[in-house]
Amino acid sequence: MKKYILLTTSVLLLSTQVYAQGVDLKEIDTLSRSAAPNSNSIMFRQNAEQYKQLSDEEKAQIEQQREIARKKAEEYHRQQQEYMKRQAQIEAQRRAEEEAERQRQEALKPVTLYGGKLKIYALVNGEVITSNEMQSRINAFIVATGIPYNAQTKNMIMSKVLQAAIDEKLKIQEAKKNGIQVSQKEIATAVSRFEKANNIPAGELRNLLSEAKVSMKVWTTQIEADLAWQKLMSKKALTYARVSEGEITQAIDDVRKDMTIKKYMVSEIVINKKDAKDINQLAEVLRQDPRFSLYAMQFSQSPSAANGGNLGWVAKGKLPATLERAFSSLKEGEVSNPVAYGNDYYIFKLEKIFHPDLDKNAELSRDGVRKFLQNKKLEDYSIKYIKDLRNRALIEKKL
Repeated sequence: MKKYILLTTSVLLLSTQVYAQGVDLKEIDTLSRSAAPNSNSIMFRQNAEQYKQLSDEEKAQIEQQREIARKKAEEYHRQQQEYMKRQAQIEAQRRAEEEAERQRQEALKPVTLYGGKLKIYALVNGEVITSNEMQSRINAFIVATGIPYNAQTKNMIMSKVLQAAIDEKLKIQEAKKNGIQVSQKEIATAVSRFEKANNIPAGELRNLLSEAKVSMKVWTTQIEADLAWQKLMSKKALTYARVSEGEITQAIDDVRKDMTIKKYMVSEIVINKKDAKDINQLAEVLRQDPRFSLYAMQFSQSPSAANGGNLGWVAKGKLPATLERAFSSLKEGEVSNPVAYGNDYYIFKLEKIFHPDLDKNAELSRDGVRKFLQNKKLEDYSIKYIKDLRNRALIEKKL
């Protein structure tokens, strides 16, 4: 009798192990029913007679083994269902990522405006910006930033590139008025530096630009404008970027006082309402693409665009309540919904939160503060200067 009990138990244990590896529940049922009473099978009737002769304790042991096998079968089935669900989710995500990358690569291809026909896009104090120039500039923008040219970004890229083209004309014109010239040698040196910084073989940039449908002349004009403006600002810095010792002391005192208040490290993108048709799409793009600072540099109409939209540490209560509410409820790294304020829409990204009771204060040096104030003054002056040029210029947009 004991031998039979041991045999029955070992069969039940074996059936449980086999099932856990994937055998159908019917196999366990077939094995376990050999000890079940009231069966029509001759073998089962024999087993039923034997089962009746078992003690209550022995019957309880068999029932316990059956219950263990049943629970293991149910758990295995549940795990299989979860595994299949996870695999389906992973496959769906993989396909979605592949499709998104396909669309992104498609949107990164060079564009052709107006079928390649030459059109006048704008006039800047009599100087022409053609559709061919715009086509090259858009393609240069795509290559330089990796921001795709699609339905969500098309209007913003077009607006950004046109304004940049206008500003380049204004900068070169103003530099020449101030007796500043940029030589071909300086441009060539800048091109070489660019190739070296981007691991491009010497002289290969021209071929790469050609493949991207970017005119070398348009590319070097952008370099010329940057160099001319740098020279002009350096010349003006002697007058407009001076910093007194009193200003340094005041700045240090302000910062130390500010360290006792809760603050937010915030970045912003600001778009005027008249240009904000695609503002909601931009917010969605920013939640998918982590390069907030890059988008801020390209699209934001705020002075902070030059810093990638970074406002630095903003003390609690310093900004209008409408704007503060937009980012103070965010978690670090999150992007806000667009919020209307005045004539603009704002999109914020919360970078960090400063808790005065928990975070250590940074040490300040007078030399570091001086350089910061000098750069800030020169940056503010540069922004005001280009705005004045735009206001005084005769600008006609034809398309």
